[in-house]
Amino acid sequence: MMDSKSQQALDNLVSIHQLHKEPPDQVEFDGLLTMAKHRLHDAQLVGLSTDSQFTLAYSAAHSLALAALRWHGYRADNRFLVFQSLQHTLGLPATQWRVFDACHHRRNVAEYEVRN
Repeated sequence: MMDSKSQQALDNLVSIHQLHKEPPDQVEFDGLLTMAKHRLHDAQLVGLSTDSQFTLAYSAAHSLALAALRWHGYRADNRFLVFQSLQHTLGLPATQWRVFDACHHRRNVAEYEVRN
């Protein structure tokens, strides 16, 4: 269960249209966990490039973070916000969820800035 301070922080994000309230969905939650499990497994396959391993691991982390957000009845349109919300959904300190921020930035650079 989320504490009231975390609940208020997420509700504040709803009020400024950064998050949306949406009832939790067990099937969606289970699907996100399954997806993360498969991607983490695939990230360990021998012969994959480092970039492919990173992409799979990043995707798994996002699925798990989204599962935590959805478990509490919220949805985000912004990938970064899904990671930032971990401080409220799972109680992760900033030093930990900011690692995902760095990964998110690396992913964006790889996806959007190196295409020529």
